[in-house]
Amino acid sequence: MGKKAIFFVTLILVSVLMVNAAGAVPVIIGFKDKAHPELVQQQQGKVKHSYKHIPAVAADLPEQAIENMKKNPKVAYIEPDLEIRALEETYEWGIEKIRAPQVHLNGNKGTGVNIAIIDTGIDYSHPDLAANYKGGKNFINYNEPMDDNGHGTHCAGTIAAVENGYGLIGASPAANLYALKVLDSEGSGTSSDLEAAIEWAIDTHDDEDQSNDIQVISMSLGSDTGLLSLNALCTEAYYDYGILLVAAAGNDGNEQGIGDSVDYPGAYSSVIAVAATDSNDIRPYFSSTGPDVELAAPGVNIKSTYLDGNYALASGTSMACPHVAGAAALVFASNPDYDNNDVRATLAHTATDLGDSGRDNWYGFGIVNAEVAAGSSTPDETDPVISGVNADASTDTATITWTTDEDSDSTVRYSTDKTSFEEVSDTSQETTHTVELTGLSANTIYYYEVLSSDAVGNTANDNNSGAYYNFTTLDENSDLIRINDIQVTTSTRTTGKKTFVSAAAVVKILDDNGSPVKDAEISGFWSGATSDTDFALTNMNGTATVYSDEVKYKKGILTFTFTVNSVTHSSYTWDGKVLGNETTYP
Repeated sequence: MGKKAIFFVTLILVSVLMVNAAGAVPVIIGFKDKAHPELVQQQQGKVKHSYKHIPAVAADLPEQAIENMKKNPKVAYIEPDLEIRALEETYEWGIEKIRAPQVHLNGNKGTGVNIAIIDTGIDYSHPDLAANYKGGKNFINYNEPMDDNGHGTHCAGTIAAVENGYGLIGASPAANLYALKVLDSEGSGTSSDLEAAIEWAIDTHDDEDQSNDIQVISMSLGSDTGLLSLNALCTEAYYDYGILLVAAAGNDGNEQGIGDSVDYPGAYSSVIAVAATDSNDIRPYFSSTGPDVELAAPGVNIKSTYLDGNYALASGTSMACPHVAGAAALVFASNPDYDNNDVRATLAHTATDLGDSGRDNWYGFGIVNAEVAAGSSTPDETDPVISGVNADASTDTATITWTTDEDSDSTVRYSTDKTSFEEVSDTSQETTHTVELTGLSANTIYYYEVLSSDAVGNTANDNNSGAYYNFTTLDENSDLIRINDIQVTTSTRTTGKKTFVSAAAVVKILDDNGSPVKDAEISGFWSGATSDTDFALTNMNGTATVYSDEVKYKKGILTFTFTVNSVTHSSYTWDGKVLGNETTYP
């Protein structure tokens, strides 16, 4: 898959056998007792890495030599040295969502915790990262591990962007960052370099200077294929050296959320696999699913540090992974006696449960909650902030909607005389609130107020400054129709090296009773990346689909907005409310 945007990156290992320019095949050879690099030399091969923590070497071997080596009784296995490559997803708020700022208020900012980011390197000259960068290694060409892609820098900012009065603040803004560069400017590398990077982190524990011991490894990368050698190194790093391993679950999910698609190393038992959520705590379609998903974290439209002192938005489980790594640093910092097992267990049992009760295949134990996990003692005494109160009424029903700045429940109190109120509540903790009122009288004015309480009981009440909000139900004989919803998506067409992008808008028309309306002609216009006017007739489901003109994609972000400004029907009258929606590519 070609790159769509340089900063929308989740990494994947492509399971193919590569042949280099010299005609040799890069492989990883595991031995039964100890490593035997001399056997490689006997087969006219070249040793690339000789691992210290597992009996294995990475080498380039002639194709025929592979078959000869497989027959050697000292060899346990021969695996392809897989190509690792960037797989983008099209698509800032995340640090607040995991409640890291509440931990910072208690003085815990992850001070002294050492985090290794195995990725494309780190732009350690970035003003938000320079103070926390402590070094690392470039496994590609052995220069400094400077990021020349952007993906690793983006992950680093989510973990530990420093608190310096401008820019962004990461989850653990006083943690120490180490860059282990295994991917080049195109997001490509090899599994052998990934394994060598994990071994580098293990070796820090053998140094006399214990202040450099890596405690957390963040790996926003993955593979459909598991390797015995990679599993062995992850196992040793976690169980023998106490390193907490965190990895992206992968971007191989589907709309239905079915199947077991968690990538390696996230799927290994020694690694925490992190799924993605959006700002409404909902799994995006791309987030991988399966029993190995352990935690979830924000992964849609995440703003973080980027190359050359810049900032960028990105989406993917690659963006979710560093949220958990940063939260883990806060737990380590607040509990100096904890080992990696303690931190892992704490993150799991303090996570905010999402989806099915308990651990599930979409969210694992739930979205990571740094405040509870790190034991912040600062009480939350802030009421939610309510905004955007709105009512949409028919003859006998009304839908009341509003938003809050934190997860809260939903209550509507309503009355026809402002004295005797009825109440409808939803205890779900959300930021977007919808309450349905039913059994209403037609052609009647109703007055209402909305209330929201957060998880610890802080309650906000919005009654329009004492005047109360109001709506009027429709007359029973009303023949009004309305635009209920517009959903905009993009699609691509590739010709050679050129990519063309278009958008589709699905418009839904309902009558005042909430029933779909057939044969309503909708008319509207596109704006943003392209501009044209479209119209269509609704089907029996009340929906009509229109398509934008195609746009040649070069770089940057394309915005497609479709606005319906006319609805006509032979038997109904449009309520006149113009509605639009937009989407972006990538």
